[in-house]
Amino acid sequence: MTTTPEVLSTVALAAQQPGMRPRDDVSEPGWRFWELRNLNLHRVVGLAGEYRQFADARDLEAEIRGVLTRNFKRAWWRGIAYGVVAEVSAISVRTDDLKLLVDVRENDKGTLQWVTLVASHARAALGVHTWVEGYLSPVYREILQALSAKGYQVASVKRDKDGLMKFLTAVADVDVAIESLGTRRTLFPEFREPSTPAKARDSQDPSSTGPKRR
Repeated sequence: MTTTPEVLSTVALAAQQPGMRPRDDVSEPGWRFWELRNLNLHRVVGLAGEYRQFADARDLEAEIRGVLTRNFKRAWWRGIAYGVVAEVSAISVRTDDLKLLVDVRENDKGTLQWVTLVASHARAALGVHTWVEGYLSPVYREILQALSAKGYQVASVKRDKDGLMKFLTAVADVDVAIESLGTRRTLFPEFREPSTPAKARDSQDPSSTGPKRR
């Protein structure tokens, strides 16, 4: 299993921007990891080197989730979320199938926020991001922008909310309005629409200097 130096440097630079650190002590053949872990937040970016052609999106998902859950444990008091770059010999996964890789709501085994497939030989990259903005979203964008600047053909798709999440976010937006009257707290703040007023978002985390991200 090999990792293209160009892709490695791109992911490493993007992952370190939000204060993540390399986890060179994690022994998983063909993988590299960057991690941010504190009392309230646990985020991981993984890079998988090219080593085989995945049969389909489910095959790729099994590989990704198996590796991540084996090496990074979710604490009971906080969630954990991931972003993954996977080098492949060719991008043969349909975009509709690729969307199924990422979660639309919190996953108690670890929330996969985005996945980017990179075919170095073909100079192409395809990414999928879940509907909500997360702590790792800037890393996703930085990777795609950097690859584009290096001459890669880049495409990005988004997985939309399912019916349940559309209902929950509607409830959350109503509760934001109610909270502004000082009568009750919000429900499901982690899945609030991006258009939610910054003041309401920032109140979720006193240490935050911007919109709350997952």
